[in-house]
Amino acid sequence: MVLGGGPCGLSAAWELSGKGYDVTVLEKNSGVGGLCMTREYLGYRFDLGGHRFISANKALVGRVRRMMGDELLTAERKSVILQKGKTFQYPLCARDLFTKIGFRTGLRAFLSYIKGMVAAGVLQKKDVSFDDWVTHRFGRILYELFFGPYTEKVWGISPKLISSDWASQRISLLNLSEVFFRLMRLKRGTPRTYARTYFYPRKGIGQIFDVMGSVIQQNGGRIVLNADVSDVEVSDGKVKKIRYKYQGSRREIDCDAVVSTIPLPDLIKTFPDDLVKEVKQHANSLTYRAIRFMNIFVDLPDVSGNTWMYVSEKKYIMTRIQEPKRRSPFNAPDGKTSLMLEIPCNANDALWNCDDAELFERCLADLCELGIDVRGKVTGYFTSRVSHGYPVYKLDYRRHQEKLLSFLEQFENLIACGRQGAFRYIFMDTAMEMGIAAAQRLVYENPYNKEQIPFMRSEAGLLEKDFMAVSG
Repeated sequence: MVLGGGPCGLSAAWELSGKGYDVTVLEKNSGVGGLCMTREYLGYRFDLGGHRFISANKALVGRVRRMMGDELLTAERKSVILQKGKTFQYPLCARDLFTKIGFRTGLRAFLSYIKGMVAAGVLQKKDVSFDDWVTHRFGRILYELFFGPYTEKVWGISPKLISSDWASQRISLLNLSEVFFRLMRLKRGTPRTYARTYFYPRKGIGQIFDVMGSVIQQNGGRIVLNADVSDVEVSDGKVKKIRYKYQGSRREIDCDAVVSTIPLPDLIKTFPDDLVKEVKQHANSLTYRAIRFMNIFVDLPDVSGNTWMYVSEKKYIMTRIQEPKRRSPFNAPDGKTSLMLEIPCNANDALWNCDDAELFERCLADLCELGIDVRGKVTGYFTSRVSHGYPVYKLDYRRHQEKLLSFLEQFENLIACGRQGAFRYIFMDTAMEMGIAAAQRLVYENPYNKEQIPFMRSEAGLLEKDFMAVSG
């Protein structure tokens, strides 16, 4: 039994069904893919965010390429930061950065960088918050120009209240010396942030999971859409049944083992109250940041040459602007293009509930001020919402996460994994690896299984101990 049909859950089902196991996937939405779903409307395709398939795991890349065939294209990434009327290269380039911020600001940035290095190296100041981590490596000036404002927009809280784990997981450059050494070609290796080329399906990132879902069904597996998991039945240290809501009725299904990729707090709340009364407060303490997407059809062949445009200034509603055509030319009809604006919010706040027309006008005004004037060229638009976009890494999140995962460890046939299931902000390929590793663990631990299958490891950093720490 797999709960959740996103990249992690489907990959687990893909692995299990391929080995002949009877597997059922319960997915709450009307389609598979989770946060990697692609929506199509009038010949335009929009992902739920900006996704690309890139991985150091050659085995995973090979499997996906074989599955997708000619439908998997190679694309090149070009990203920039729009900041105070200027366009900066992203990832940050030392020459571009110091040329555009000017001599005075550049000198102040360099001095604050030295100060941050002294604080971290000589004074041994610890990285507790996101603020600490970045200022110790980039300095206060660059933090205030780029990292701080953007992060606060994304999360809706001060970076001083966000764990340093977020920065260490997501910012590939370690400090300004990294920028310099790579600029001068004195250091080899390409961090993920620097990777320019990547794989991307012809019809949007969701095509990978649409095809994967078809393969699962061809293997005899079942995918139940619009299935909302309501509660689980447990006994003797195992999960025995899963109950879910489907088309207005309540249904249940017996299970030998469960891979759960639904939000970790939501999974906890499906257990009987008497079992979870001591951990419910921890489930309530883990929260997610929501995202609203404004998808705009534009009667122009192109808007820019950029895949992503990051917008850090608080006065603008969006954090990122994507032109989907830059990922695949098939994401828009011939001679036309589109824009997708990513707008962080909280579920049921003013932005989440804002009328589409009102939100559209606000977005158009912001785009115009940013130098992207598409007024008179827009032929349509619609919005999408994601309630569980980003796990919020508050300073104490790890304590709550570990309590919940420790609770789940008592059930020997249950594995919680993936971005939502483990409460970890991971990339798509890592989520896929975790799903496959979860499936392999179930196969390996099956007493009737004669096949010895090791955990799937990745050069990208998904080690067995790391998987065990988040899976129970």
